[in-house]
Amino acid sequence: MSGPRIVFVGAGGAGLTAAFTLARKAPDAQITVFSKDPVVAYSQCGMPFVLDRKILDFNKLVIYQPPVFKDLGLDVRTSVTITGIDLDDKVVTTEKGQHVEYDKLVIATGSKPFIPPVPGVRLEGVHTLLTLEDGKALYERLKDALNVVIIGGGPIGLETAPAFLDAGAKLTIIERVPQLMPSALDPEMAAIVQAHLEKKGARVITGKGVDSINGQTSVGSVTCAGEVIPADLVLLSAGIRPNTDLAKQAGIDLGVTGGIVVDEYFRVRRNGKVLDDVLAAGDCAEVTGLLTSKPVIYAVGSVANRQAKHVADYLLGKKTPYPPVLCPAVCVIGDLHVGNVGLNTHWCEQAGIKPLTFSAKGATRARYFPGGKTVDIKLLSDGDRLIGGQIIGEEGVGGRINVLSLAIGKSMSPADLAGAETCYAPPVSPLIDPLTYTAEMLALKCARAKKSH
Repeated sequence: MSGPRIVFVGAGGAGLTAAFTLARKAPDAQITVFSKDPVVAYSQCGMPFVLDRKILDFNKLVIYQPPVFKDLGLDVRTSVTITGIDLDDKVVTTEKGQHVEYDKLVIATGSKPFIPPVPGVRLEGVHTLLTLEDGKALYERLKDALNVVIIGGGPIGLETAPAFLDAGAKLTIIERVPQLMPSALDPEMAAIVQAHLEKKGARVITGKGVDSINGQTSVGSVTCAGEVIPADLVLLSAGIRPNTDLAKQAGIDLGVTGGIVVDEYFRVRRNGKVLDDVLAAGDCAEVTGLLTSKPVIYAVGSVANRQAKHVADYLLGKKTPYPPVLCPAVCVIGDLHVGNVGLNTHWCEQAGIKPLTFSAKGATRARYFPGGKTVDIKLLSDGDRLIGGQIIGEEGVGGRINVLSLAIGKSMSPADLAGAETCYAPPVSPLIDPLTYTAEMLALKCARAKKSH
């Protein structure tokens, strides 16, 4: 007797990873994976670095080739768009009208780029960067580009910026909010990123929106606050949105974030009722933020990958509840590493928290050891526990963000972090780690605030 029919719609970090895990642990399951993309099992996060020639070829980003799927017994169908889900008859329909029945369904449709509502977004030479096809098209266009405009100051656009500069193009970055990376950084930390980009040759415009993208068939310029800026390539990097069209059409409940509402096992709801046989995960599903207990969407590969394990567990009959999420992140802009975890000042305000903060500069190695870099650190506390941190530098950022993620996740106070033992050797760290010093000073500030109350 054959095993359950499990259908995945979407083959990104959540869908394909869950399907792989399931195939290894439940060899009798009949697993079908649908993807509208021609290539699956590749690293989206690597694309800016192919554009910048740090990685030599887009093919290097492909992690698994089709023979691997076959060996696992997975039926992976690429370049197939699912156009409908019938929750009552348990059937998905392809664009060619083929019906595929399921016992369990996983919706992992990911995200789609936000296309700003400005004239000219459909002109030739206006690009997004989400799929491998997007990356290849951008690579071709970049070869002849003299003037590039990035619309949006988020991580994807900024990680791609060095590729344009290194290719010799004149680059302008436009962000309508008064700072870069507004969802991750506080203004004074964003200023460090802006200064780095300007030093590399980019022009950064903040606090002004794009009026139009201009050209007959192909882009020729961008108008921003009345100024016409030449552009033969435009990258739209104004954020992403959950891709929930299919779920919405099927009558599945969406939440305040615009993502699919799921419970701690990733089961979806229809009219408030939990469906045992339909799950959603990855960029299209909203989860709970650890520090605010509010619904959030964290569209990063590391989060999708962790969710996949819980989805596979549920499909294997093992219920492992998914905990609230913190989402530590690091973004690499040329030589600069930009890390953040937890809440920044803006998100604190949204959550009604008045944070106490402390910022410090430190060195990544002993002062006398050659090659050390400066690291800028900002920590936030609600007066009792650590609730956020931002770290920027040319080395030593990722590891410290991971330490902060653990500290915040375990509800440590600034004093707890300051008291934690750290390793030391002149080539890799100063005797007192800059994170320790920053935590110590913030602990002092928290203690003083308590006394004055």
